[in-house]
Amino acid sequence: MVRQKAFPIILVVVLIVLVLGSSVAQAVPMAQKGPDGITIPYAGRLTDEAGQPVADGAYDLTLSLYDAAFGGTLLWSEVQAGVAVGGGSFTAFLGRVTPLPESILADGSCWLEVAVRGPGADAFTPLSPRQALRPALPSTQAGVNAGAPCPHDHWGESWGDSSMGVNFPGPFVALHGHSQTWAGVLGQSTTNIGVLGLSTDATGVHGQSTNNDAGFFDSDSANYLDGDVALGGAVGKLVAHDGGGAELYLSALGDVAVKLDADKNGTHSFQVKNGLDFSVCWIEENGNLTCSGTKSAVVDTRETGWRQVYAVESPEVWHEDLGTASLMDGEVTVLFEPIYARTVNLADDYHVFVTPLSAEPVWLYVTAKTTSGFTVRGVTLDGRPAACALDYRVMAKRLGYEDVRLAPFAPVEVGR
Repeated sequence: MVRQKAFPIILVVVLIVLVLGSSVAQAVPMAQKGPDGITIPYAGRLTDEAGQPVADGAYDLTLSLYDAAFGGTLLWSEVQAGVAVGGGSFTAFLGRVTPLPESILADGSCWLEVAVRGPGADAFTPLSPRQALRPALPSTQAGVNAGAPCPHDHWGESWGDSSMGVNFPGPFVALHGHSQTWAGVLGQSTTNIGVLGLSTDATGVHGQSTNNDAGFFDSDSANYLDGDVALGGAVGKLVAHDGGGAELYLSALGDVAVKLDADKNGTHSFQVKNGLDFSVCWIEENGNLTCSGTKSAVVDTRETGWRQVYAVESPEVWHEDLGTASLMDGEVTVLFEPIYARTVNLADDYHVFVTPLSAEPVWLYVTAKTTSGFTVRGVTLDGRPAACALDYRVMAKRLGYEDVRLAPFAPVEVGR
């Protein structure tokens, strides 16, 4: 069985700036063969004479192949109308309109000429110089047409040294992967990074999708510090970039949890910042919630819409309980609800407020306070034992917070 070498077709560019009056273009294409024939991605950039990107819009391109760098015979040509240009950048595919004959690419070097017609212009203006298109041909072997491409792959093969398997340098697209059934590009490593994206002034890795996830990550690690997505550096950031009003969503089919201090090496907080980058709300590891604004709930008042109701603030930490009791022969002992009693320190001093529910004036007074309850007595103005109901309100210190009063707070600003 005869196995042929690979048949890559590469458009060689030596970083020549193509000047067109007030426009320039650069490109680094790579040929690929699909079910509709050979196409060559042509990615370029149009700028004016000052080096600034041309205005965004739809431009017409004439793409032509010649057998010489100057003059020569026209081998192939097509016109692509309405090529979108944004920020000066565009991408066109040679062979999209008029099929590219394989014989032209197999015969040796040919030269690409591009002509541009901007919005409102009447004629095309050619860019110069032409760019060399040099296919790498397979060696001639018996029974094989030396000028025709053949099906092949490089599955399981590797190139390069132990530190880098494949290196395709290029100022625009260095490596293009395409697949109809699975992964266009697969990066895999048993001991280190599978795919690494690096950039000094742009995005290291960019993912984009019109109808699915732009990026998908899945980790099966049992380490509590590992996650599907890990953000490196002293400060990890998730940023919504698209415009000044971009929104950021965290969406899940179940619970959403924020875990603080995963390595248990300090005291930390979850913070909410305002537009001036100052923290306005803190949730600490111990559960303390502190906000510089009000704490409120919203209720639907129907006729007057949704309205806010505000929490009552106190210099100390109190738990309250309210209820109703009835005097019998002028006296009643109220026992604390057991669950409430376990949340407060009833051995410390607590407060009881009582209000009579009576058609006549009644004097009420608390005669005893214990850790299990309190006793209330009542008499009418003529001294008779009262027989009426009463409302009571109890305030007791939260257990474990008995000595807290107007505690100082030093805001910790993260990311500043």
